[in-house]
Amino acid sequence: MKKVLIRLAVCVFLIIVAAPLNAQVTVQIDSMPLTEALKELEKQSGYSFFYSNVLPDKDALVSVTAKGKDIAHVMNILLGGLNIAYEIKSDNQIILTAKSHNQTQDPAQTSTKSTPVSKKISGVVLDTDNVPVIGAGVMIAGKNQGTVTDENGKWTLELQNENVTLEISAMGYSSQTLSVAGRTDFNVVLKTDMQFLDEVVVVGYGTQKKVNLTGSVSMIDSEEMAARPISSLSSGLQGMLPGVTVVNASGQPGASNTTIRVRGIGTIGNANPLILIDGVEGDISAINPEDIESVSVLKDAASAAIYGARAANGVLLVTTKKTSSSNAGTTRVSLGAYVGFQTPTRLPEMCDAIEFMTLDNEARKNVGTANGWDDIHFKKVQDGSDPNYFANTDWLSQVINKFAPQQNYTLSLNGSLGSSGYMLSYRYFDQKGLTTGSSTGERRHNVRFKIDTKLIDRLTLSSNLSYTSRKVTSPINSLTSGGGAIYNAMRIAPNAPVRYTDGTWAYGGGNTNPVAILEDGGRSVAQTDEFSLLEVLKLDILKGWDVSATYNLTSLNGLRDILKKTITFRNPQDGSVNVYANPNSLKNIDTRNIQQTFILQSNFDFTFGKNNLSGVVGMSQEWYTGRTFEASRTSLTTEKDPTLNLGDPNSMSNSSTYSSWALRSGFARVSYNYDERYLLEANLRYDLSSRFHKDNRGGLFPSVSAGWRLSEEPFMAFAKPLFDNIKFRASWGMLGNQYVGSSEYPYLSVLESFTTDLSLIGSSATTGYVQSTLANPNLSWEKIKMFDVGLDVSMLSNRLNLSFDWYNKNTEGILLKLNYPAQIGPKPSEENAGKVNNRGWELDLNWREQRGDFYYGVGFNLSDVKNKIVDLAGNAPDLSGYQIRMVGYPIDAFYGYVADGLMTPEDFKISDTKNHNYSLPSIPVILGNDYQPGDIKYKDISGPDGVPDGRITPEYDKVVLGSNIPRYTYSFRGDLAWKGIDFSFVIQGVGKCDGYLEGTARHAFQDMAAYPQKVHLQRYNVETNPDPNAAYPRLTYNTGFNQNTFSTYWMEDASYLRLKNVQLGYTFPEKWMKKARIEKMRLYLSGDNLVTFSKFFYAYDPETPVSKGGYYPQIKTVVMGLNITFK
Repeated sequence: MKKVLIRLAVCVFLIIVAAPLNAQVTVQIDSMPLTEALKELEKQSGYSFFYSNVLPDKDALVSVTAKGKDIAHVMNILLGGLNIAYEIKSDNQIILTAKSHNQTQDPAQTSTKSTPVSKKISGVVLDTDNVPVIGAGVMIAGKNQGTVTDENGKWTLELQNENVTLEISAMGYSSQTLSVAGRTDFNVVLKTDMQFLDEVVVVGYGTQKKVNLTGSVSMIDSEEMAARPISSLSSGLQGMLPGVTVVNASGQPGASNTTIRVRGIGTIGNANPLILIDGVEGDISAINPEDIESVSVLKDAASAAIYGARAANGVLLVTTKKTSSSNAGTTRVSLGAYVGFQTPTRLPEMCDAIEFMTLDNEARKNVGTANGWDDIHFKKVQDGSDPNYFANTDWLSQVINKFAPQQNYTLSLNGSLGSSGYMLSYRYFDQKGLTTGSSTGERRHNVRFKIDTKLIDRLTLSSNLSYTSRKVTSPINSLTSGGGAIYNAMRIAPNAPVRYTDGTWAYGGGNTNPVAILEDGGRSVAQTDEFSLLEVLKLDILKGWDVSATYNLTSLNGLRDILKKTITFRNPQDGSVNVYANPNSLKNIDTRNIQQTFILQSNFDFTFGKNNLSGVVGMSQEWYTGRTFEASRTSLTTEKDPTLNLGDPNSMSNSSTYSSWALRSGFARVSYNYDERYLLEANLRYDLSSRFHKDNRGGLFPSVSAGWRLSEEPFMAFAKPLFDNIKFRASWGMLGNQYVGSSEYPYLSVLESFTTDLSLIGSSATTGYVQSTLANPNLSWEKIKMFDVGLDVSMLSNRLNLSFDWYNKNTEGILLKLNYPAQIGPKPSEENAGKVNNRGWELDLNWREQRGDFYYGVGFNLSDVKNKIVDLAGNAPDLSGYQIRMVGYPIDAFYGYVADGLMTPEDFKISDTKNHNYSLPSIPVILGNDYQPGDIKYKDISGPDGVPDGRITPEYDKVVLGSNIPRYTYSFRGDLAWKGIDFSFVIQGVGKCDGYLEGTARHAFQDMAAYPQKVHLQRYNVETNPDPNAAYPRLTYNTGFNQNTFSTYWMEDASYLRLKNVQLGYTFPEKWMKKARIEKMRLYLSGDNLVTFSKFFYAYDPETPVSKGGYYPQIKTVVMGLNITFK
C-alpha cells in the first residue's frame, strides 16, 4: 500500500509541475460559431472570455489552426475581419468588446491595458412583476469589486475602466451579464430561476420532480456532508434529515454500533430501515462518504410501498456520484486530505487511592464491619514506600489515552473519452483507537470505478465496480456495556499498581490487569474484502420511454483472527504467581457472503398537452447465501504470527453455519399530474419471500397518494410575487417487514442435539436430536398501515422553504412468543400477534439568500414521535426488570418506584443520635432491609384498595417512569460565505429522553469490585453531610438494596444539545490558481462533537442512555484538511 500511495503522490506532483504558467495554445477550429469557438478555446488555453450578449459578429463562423502558439497569435487569426476588439488581462481573462468607429486592432498592442477613466454608473434591479429585488449582487466580472441593491432595488458603482462586464445575480433568480461600455444607467429585470421546479429527488426505481412529489421524501446532497471528518456515512447523517434518528452507541473504530431509525421504533423485532446503494441493498458503513451524490429517505407508505416487504422501517436510497457527461475528453482530478485527532467527549473521574480507602472504610462502618484500611496503609500510599501493594493508579487514564490520530486521503478522476464517461475514486482512511497498546483501530481502502458507455445510438451500458478492504483491530475481550478493559478499569482498586517494581505486569486481582491485557494479552483482527459489481443496460425506445436491466453481485469475504496470549504475573516481593489465559489459544473465523440482485424495469414519462403520465413497471429477484467456518486450537508453540497448526491437535475445535434466502417481486408505480397542479400517484408491489411457508409467502403492498399545488391555481396569481409553491399532499399505504423471527426460516420447527447417559451401541453416550421449538406454518411478515398528510411551501423566490408532515403508523402482526402450558413440551414458536403505534409530526424549515459576495443559509428541523404498544395478544408483561413491554406504553419503558429523596433522622421512630443508629422507619418502606438515614425513600402510590396502604410493594407502587426512545429530535444548521471564506455549523440533539446507568458506571461498593468515582465524595453522611438532597445515598459495603431498586432517583435526563460540526474554510481565488490549472483549492478546519449540553450523568455521553459503563467513549474530532481540483 505504501508503494501505491507513493505512486499517487508522484502522479500528483507531475500534474502540478506540468501545469504551464504561460500556456502555449494548440487548437484546431473549423467553421464554428464564435461563441462555441471561445468555449473550446477556454478548455484548451486556460483563459476565460467575457463579452456582452449584444456583441456584434458573436455568431459568425470562424476558423483557426495553431500549434504551440501564444494566445495573442490565436486571437488575431480568430477575430480577423470581425468588428470585435479584445483585451488580455493579467489574470488570464480576455475581454471582448465592439470596435469603435476609429478603432483598429494592432497586434503589437494586444496586451496593453486601456487608460483608466473614472465613471459612475447606476441602475435598478426588478423582477418580472416589477418588484424591487433586494440584496442582488452587482459585480464586475472576474474581480472582487461590486455592490448590492438596496430596499428599492437600486445600486450605484464607480468604475476606473468602462471596458468591463457586470454580473447581476440574486438567490432565486437567473443571473444576467451586461457590458458597461458606453452606458451609465442600467434597468435590469431578473427572471425567476425555475431550477427548483426542475429539481429532482431520487425515489424508488427512478427520480421525480420535487414539486410533483406526493409522498414524504427528504434528501441531502454531498455538499451538506462535505469535508466532515466522518468514518462512515451513517454518522454523517445524524441530525441532517427530519424524521431520521441516528444513534452511535460508541465511538470505537470499525465497530458497527450505529442504529438508524425512521419515524421511531415500530416493532419489537428488527427496526432497521432498508438501505439501497445505487438501487441494490448494501452496507452503509462500508461505502466511501466521498463517493456520495445524495441520500434520500422514503418515510411514508406512498414513497416506500414500491419496496414492499422490506420497507416497513423506511428506506434510505444512497446514490453515488455520476460520471462526466462532457464529450470534450477532459478529466477533472480531485485530491483531498485531512489529518487530525480524537479525544473522548466524557469519561468518569475515579477516586484516587486515599479517597478510595477513606470511602471504603466508611462503607464498611455503615454496615457494621471492621475497617479494611488503617493508618499504616494510608501512609504507604502517601510516601510510596510499598508500591507493589499500595500504589496510586488512575486505571482509566492508563487504559484510555487522551488523544488518538486520524487521517484520510482521497483521489478521484472524472472525465470522458469519446462517448464514454468515467469516474475513478480512491480513499485511504486510518483511525487509531484511544485504548492503550494500539488495541483498537481501523484502516480502510475504498476503490470505485464507474463507466457509462453508449454502445449504439439508444443503448447505454453503465458499469459500477467497488472494492472495500477493511482491517479492524479490537481487544481480545470486547468493549461491551458490562465487560472488557474499560469496564474492568473501574473495577480495580486504585492502590493496585500497573507494573511491579521490577517492570513486569502487576496482578490486579479478580479483574486481572486491563492494561496488560490490552498491550500483551492478544488481539482480535478482522479483515474483510467486499467486492460489488453493478451493471445496468438501458435501451431508450422512444423519447420518455426506456427499458433497463440491472444485475448486481456483492461478495464479502472476511477472516477474523483471535489470538489470546498467556500473561504471567509474578510479584517480586512475595513470589506469588497468577496466570492469565493459560493455555494460550488461536481462533479463526472465516465468513463468506454472496448477494445477487436482478431487476428488469421500464420507465415512462409522457406529456399530452397539460397532462403528464409517468411511472415504472418491473420485476426483481434477489438471492443471498452466507457461510461461516470457525476453528480453534490451544497451547500454541509460539505467539508470534501463529497459525492453527502450531496448536495442540487434541484441542482442535471447529464449527460452521449456513444461511440463505430469496425474494421475488413485481412492482409498479403510476403518477399523473394535470398542469402540474393536480397530482395523483399509485404504487403496488407483490413479494414472494422464501422466509415463510409456501402458503404464506406472497404479499401485496399498495399505496395511493395525491397532491394539490394551490400556488398554480389561477385565483392565486395575486400571491405569485410571494409564494413560489404551495402544495398539500396526503397518502395511505401498506408496507411489510420480512426480517422477523430468530432465523432465516422462522416458521420451521427447531431441532437441537441431545446427549443422554444411555448407550444404544457400545459404551459411548448416544447423541440424538429433539424438537425444541414448535413449527408455525402460519407465520408471515409484519404489516404496516400508514397515513400521512403534508404541506410544502416555497416563498420569496425560493429563499424560504417549509415542509410539514403528520403521520399515523400502525404495525400489526409483530412476532411474539405466547405463553402456553409447559405440558406441550417444546417451546412454542413465535406468532403474528403484537401491535404497535407510532404517531408524530416533522417540520423542516430552510432559508438561503445571496447578497452580492455574501451568502448565508439556515435550516431547522424538528421531529416528534410517540411510541405505544397497542396489543400483546393477552400476554402479561414481565415486571421483573427495570424495562418492560406493557400495553399503552412505549417499547421497553422504564418501570420502577418514584423516589422521594433520602431518609433523614426525622424519618425514624427510634433515634440514637450519639452513636448515629436509627431504627423503625416512620415512613413506608420496602420490607427486608436495614434502613438508616441516607437511604432512598419511595412514594406510596397505591394499595390493594386503590389507595396508599403505608407499605412499598412492587404490585401497587411500581409505575412506568419513562422511556429511552427519544420523543423529539432536532437540528439547526447554518452556513455563511463571503468571497473565499466559508463557515458552517450543525447543532443536533434530542428531547424528552430518559436514561439509566447501572452497575459500576454509577455506583460504588454495590459489590466488592465497584470502586468509587469522585462524585461519590458528595454522598450522604449522617455526620459530615446530612443533606437529604445529596448527590448519592449513604455508602454501604457489598450491599446494593439502594442501587438495585430501580427508581426515579437513578433515572437520568438523556436529552442533549450538541455542536455536531463546525467548519471554517478558505477557497483560494481562481486567478491565483489558473496558472497551475487548479480549478479550486480549499483549506479548512473542521470539528465534530466539540460541545455537548446535557443534564445526563457527567461521566457518560447521553447518546448512549442505557449502559453499565464499559462502552468505548464517544469522541470529539478536530481535523485540518485541503481539497484541490485540477482541470
